[in-house]
Amino acid sequence: MTIRRPILNRSACVAGLVLVAWPALVRADPACFGAADNRRLTFQVLQNAPTSKSSRQRPYAYYPQTGVASMQLQSVVAPLPGTATYYFQWANRANTSLANADGEAIVRKANLQPSFTGKRKQRSAFTSVARADACTLAQTAGVLGWPDRAAGYARAAGIRLVGESAQPDAGSVGPPDTCIAPAGSLAPVKSGGGGSGVLLDYEVQDGRTPAQTTAFLRQWAQLVHDGHRPAILLTNPIDAPTQVYTGVTADNAHTLVETFDLTTILLWSRNPEHDLAASYEKQKAAIAAGGKFDGSRVLIDFELAGTTLEDARFVRRAIVADHLAGVFFWRNGARQGGMCTSDVNARIAAIAFGDGAP
Repeated sequence: MTIRRPILNRSACVAGLVLVAWPALVRADPACFGAADNRRLTFQVLQNAPTSKSSRQRPYAYYPQTGVASMQLQSVVAPLPGTATYYFQWANRANTSLANADGEAIVRKANLQPSFTGKRKQRSAFTSVARADACTLAQTAGVLGWPDRAAGYARAAGIRLVGESAQPDAGSVGPPDTCIAPAGSLAPVKSGGGGSGVLLDYEVQDGRTPAQTTAFLRQWAQLVHDGHRPAILLTNPIDAPTQVYTGVTADNAHTLVETFDLTTILLWSRNPEHDLAASYEKQKAAIAAGGKFDGSRVLIDFELAGTTLEDARFVRRAIVADHLAGVFFWRNGARQGGMCTSDVNARIAAIAFGDGAP
């Protein structure tokens, strides 16, 4: 199956490094960015946010954007024309006992279960990797509008699939192996595809092997592609210490990138190398270990809270030089919106438009 991607003007992207200066973004409007800024983008810019209700909505803090990814299913059911939307799906983990390299017990929180509004209440614990994966598949199938297929995943794995209305009080953990199906589903794909996609946040850390991870992620991506929708994989840094428990390694990273329409490289202030550029190069090398590095399938997942303006300038250079698909902004507690003089908006501008950085 072929997923259509935006056609981007790479020469304009390079020119943006020199010609678009930071002062050009200063406005009387207290919101630094608006819907008009979307037209200036030369690569994908995804925001982890609900969609705007209107191109004139004020205040709306999540411009510029080519699309959004949100846990609020109700937000991505009927997006504005021209906005790419992705339902943000958590991958469920097994809650079985696990020990680290020193033999110390690792306690994993029960899984937060989804809701139509994004206000999650119940947590669920799963007694095996297979049952956790079955719940993830069932939840995604339901979001895609296939309740019978969702029920089939649950039945085959021996888990209980219940509707969102059956959730108990906030913060409680339900009976083991109980999977919550969010109310509602994405709008049907129109002729030719191109409807809302699904993003999978895959940080299970439950002791599964690379072989298990590869098999499951291939199955999950195929499920989304069966619906003629794009699939995005979001992970912790490929070289993060926790990946030994998640099954993402240099041995399968290239295969995973080839499996998904887009895969993230997470760049944040607490990277293992203590240097954003070094972290990028190491993760890029891990992806390339299995074959040629295809930047068109890679998004930089960029932390807005603890990074610097120079970090942002590096990300802009990497996107241009390696022909990456673009950037996914991760707030990690940072506040978006407000005047252009804020540190967060300066970093967004440096990546999205360039600010005269060499």
